Amino acid sequence: MQGINGRITNQLFLAVPKISVSAWHGLLRRGVGVFLDKAVSVRDFMTDVLGMDPHYATNSVPGLFLNSAPVDDWREERVGDGDEVGMSGTMPGLCGIALRRSSPIRAFRPDLVSHHDKDERKGGVAKVKMFNFVAQDCFPAVLRNGVIVPASSLLEYLDDADIALDGCECSWNGSAVDSVRLRELLAGAEGEIELKMTEVDV
Repeated sequence: MQGINGRITNQLFLAVPKISVSAWHGLLRRGVGVFLDKAVSVRDFMTDVLGMDPHYATNSVPGLFLNSAPVDDWREERVGDGDEVGMSGTMPGLCGIALRRSSPIRAFRPDLVSHHDKDERKGGVAKVKMFNFVAQDCFPAVLRNGVIVPASSLLEYLDDADIALDGCECSWNGSAVDSVRLRELLAGAEGEIELKMTEVDV
């Protein structure tokens, strides 16, 4: 998704039936914004900000990238306003092995690795993208905590993923709306919105 910059004008809350919630994991593959009170390490970004289980983050996310460069030292590399973090599970082949975090053959990609730069990171909005099973496993916690997306991009995702919002409880800026009205509001909204989503048993 393009245009994530933290200018939030509207808030959307969705209570989605558990039977249809899996359709939302693809939103994280496209990319969402996440608020940061301050710059944090990549590890803390994953566990404290995104709500990932520390054991899962340590063992199930070998593909870890900061601004498109592989991350090795996730306790030292910092995430702040304007940064992009990419995450994936095990990638195939020699290239996948070389790119994974703390790879035993990371010497093959010395010019690609993320380095601790001297610029002071600040809080703001960072972008996160998750791929393969990482997106499937982690999207509920991320969306429950809240993400930032351009209204036009969210509407586009609803259409691309064929999400009808039937059976969902929708709230726009604290007021209940039906699915038809919500699409109208998204079509007319400018800039980014804050999206929070929870699962409900029906």
